[in-house]
Amino acid sequence: MEIVLIILVLVVSFLMIPRLLMLYKARKMTGKEAATPHSASRKRIRSGKKTVLYFYTPACSACKIQEPIITRIKKSHADAVFKIDASQNREAATAYGVMGVPFIAFIENGTIVKAKAGVQSESALKEFLGV
Repeated sequence: MEIVLIILVLVVSFLMIPRLLMLYKARKMTGKEAATPHSASRKRIRSGKKTVLYFYTPACSACKIQEPIITRIKKSHADAVFKIDASQNREAATAYGVMGVPFIAFIENGTIVKAKAGVQSESALKEFLGV
């Protein structure tokens, strides 16, 4: 019985520690100046307007859940939402401390207002963009 409990604790720890590290890293990004290594979003970020950077990878199963939400938001805010493949644009992913995807950075006035790891709701994105 003790061995099963130990194995269970190890498995849960193995699954939760990376997620906790991502959450910590995302929280640490809040309030920092937004980096601009991603050329497509650079002008928008520097303008001070609200910007959403969505980091994903094609192989990510959680990103496949986030993708339709981002697509719907992007239809009405094409100039404010930027999709960045973290596996192809590692410089941008590193600049934002992306340790896992999906990862979304909410930027306003050139500053990271908040950064969130994991799937985000459509309402959270709309609320930030003022929809």
